[in-house]
Amino acid sequence: MIKTLKEFQYVDEDGKDQGANVRQKAKDITNLLQDESRLREERRTRASMRDRMIKGAGGGEYDDEEEPDENSQRRGEPNGAAGRKSNRDEDELKRAIEESKRSLQKDRQTAEERDLQEALRLSKEEEEKRKHDVDNSNASALFDDAQQLYALFIDIDSMFG
Repeated sequence: MIKTLKEFQYVDEDGKDQGANVRQKAKDITNLLQDESRLREERRTRASMRDRMIKGAGGGEYDDEEEPDENSQRRGEPNGAAGRKSNRDEDELKRAIEESKRSLQKDRQTAEERDLQEALRLSKEEEEKRKHDVDNSNASALFDDAQQLYALFIDIDSMFG
């Protein structure tokens, strides 16, 4: 699903491309998920940063059992700033995914319609060529028949003439 967001398009009513950030984040996430060593390092770095911020913000020391993780803090504080931001981010991500799905479906339909139009055009060209060939063949046959009749007429005329 994230890979589909690499093609996400959204232009607001002012004509500004609002999808660029989504496309870039999707590329970054996809690259990160494909590199396990980088992913482990990023997780270590983020965990270390979180620990420093908790300790530095006067959060004090926690035992391993008591230390709240970021997700549980957000779930425990749905009315707090972290909960609102998380919900807003999730809503934006859901909207982006749905828009990406709609865009992909539209692109597929558009491609199918183009293919169908091309097939129809080629079929018409083929039919026109076939008609042209038949007409030429008929004209040629008529000309040959006329020549044969003329030759026959000349032969008959020379016999009686």
